[in-house]
Amino acid sequence: MSKQWLSVNRRELLSGAVAVGLSAPLLAYSVPQKRQKAQVVVVGGGYGGVTTAKYLKRENPNLDVVLIEERPFFMSCPMSNHFLAGLMELSSLCFSYNVLEVKHGVRVINDKVLGVELDKRVVRTSSGYIAYDYLVLSPGIDYDIEDKPFYRDSLIYNPPAFKPGSEHIYLRRLIEDFEGGDIVISVPTPPFRCPPAPYERAALIASMIKRNKLKAHMYFIDANERPIINSEGFLSAYYDLYRDVATYITSAQVRDIDVHKKVVRTSHGEFKYDIANIIPPMRASKLLDEAGLLKRGQKWVEVNPLTFETSVKNVFVIGDASQSYLPKSGYAAHSEGKLIAKIINARIRGKEVKEEYLQMICYAMVSDKEAIMTETAFRYDAVSKRFIPTYREDNQRKESTAKRYDEWARGLWRDLFG
Repeated sequence: MSKQWLSVNRRELLSGAVAVGLSAPLLAYSVPQKRQKAQVVVVGGGYGGVTTAKYLKRENPNLDVVLIEERPFFMSCPMSNHFLAGLMELSSLCFSYNVLEVKHGVRVINDKVLGVELDKRVVRTSSGYIAYDYLVLSPGIDYDIEDKPFYRDSLIYNPPAFKPGSEHIYLRRLIEDFEGGDIVISVPTPPFRCPPAPYERAALIASMIKRNKLKAHMYFIDANERPIINSEGFLSAYYDLYRDVATYITSAQVRDIDVHKKVVRTSHGEFKYDIANIIPPMRASKLLDEAGLLKRGQKWVEVNPLTFETSVKNVFVIGDASQSYLPKSGYAAHSEGKLIAKIINARIRGKEVKEEYLQMICYAMVSDKEAIMTETAFRYDAVSKRFIPTYREDNQRKESTAKRYDEWARGLWRDLFG
């Protein structure tokens, strides 16, 4: 299998980040110890945070916008399964935050957020305090493992690769060095980040086994009865394309993981593995819990479904961390970021934004060259006070859909960093 998965022109950049697990900034923004002030502070440099910051400045260039992100550069989770399966280089998924400063005037701070003090309207970083008038929190997910301690060691040895960066790099290396044996992939019950991602990953790993003619078998352990999105398309691929190299086990709960014996114990028996991708349950970033935005027992932050505003005025939570009618995906966060930018700029002008229902689109590869997709529209039912989704699925795997998938992702990246 090819070892050339880092492009030459960005190898030095990436190797430095890999050495520290993509957690230390390459070029740290110098933040004075004294308190700073910004009209809008955005925490989190993923799809939601980058979109919010860019669109705030695009609509109002005079606005003072600060984006705080610990990672030294952006890495896209959408399309990252391509990287894991050897179909794309890591550098294609990575973008410099410097573009936001140079082209759009966003102040970008590479720093760790230590806390949010809502009563004082400040964000506390390792380098000082930043006060705000409006706050947008888009910190993403944490793994929900407090009552399942067996996941702790697994996070070290069996990277989930649902947080961008070092987890993906480590899992890619495990896959790259795999020469045969048993692979175990598990998926929890929802909600979790990017509903089609585990199912796409299982298909692409199975396709890799066949492509490389490995003496291997994959056990895909799903806590759900069937794929939670595009069921027909995924099941067709699993049974038509990968029956000889993969076994799909449904309604199976992970009960224990022995990383030393390399065994996953489930409600449907034990599965030995040579490499494993164990995806644990998920929850909103603990930063939001510590800020007091999560009530006792809550995993996701409640927000106004039309504005994504929390119970604290002018404090918004978007992306995967919020409890909303939208799926937890990069595309959803991108759409939410555009909406929040409109809302904040309108409030600054003393106006309000007309109600807007966001639409979703999801793609997923089911082989090296073929993909399926889903479009989702939403309407609000005033009687039940619920958003009602309408799905349009294309479950016929096609190369043309895979090409649209690639174009869709590159269009998102251009919109983020162009």
